[in-house]
Amino acid sequence: MFKRLTALFTLCFPIMFCAAQQVRPVKSSEIYRELKTLKHLPKVLYLAAHPDDENTGLLSWLINEQNVETAYLSLTRGDGGQNLLGTEQGAALGLIRTHELLEARRLDGAQQFFTRAIDFGFSKNTNDTFKQWDADSITADVVWVIRKFRPDVIICRFPPNCCCGSWTTCRFCSCC
Repeated sequence: MFKRLTALFTLCFPIMFCAAQQVRPVKSSEIYRELKTLKHLPKVLYLAAHPDDENTGLLSWLINEQNVETAYLSLTRGDGGQNLLGTEQGAALGLIRTHELLEARRLDGAQQFFTRAIDFGFSKNTNDTFKQWDADSITADVVWVIRKFRPDVIICRFPPNCCCGSWTTCRFCSCC
């Protein structure tokens, strides 16, 4: 009987100990923010192509001032962009930018999503873009995020009717 109890304790103790290590206390500020968001039902999804297209000021304002559940969907991980700080390019740069976005979401409180799109550089033309990307798989990824997150509002960084893709008002169009 003693051997059985010892064997049972030896097998169960590590399992109980490991489970206890996963519990992390939640900050009171996070609990307070979550309680405030219970009053608000809207969800906002901010959608853009690259990690540096996000508007962190808007995300932070929506979450912290308006108490709106918010997420950012970056179609790429930034692996085709420029790197002024180091020599990393391609997948290594994408890894760095992915971690930067995840850290930014830890700070502003938004959720972070990505698609399978590989960043190939800069393009303002959807026809050129879909020569590089499989439209069906990227659309499927975006639809999956929308179904999972269920936003009430989707903010598109560069609206489809924008002819220039500029974040500032340009001289060619009035859509920016």
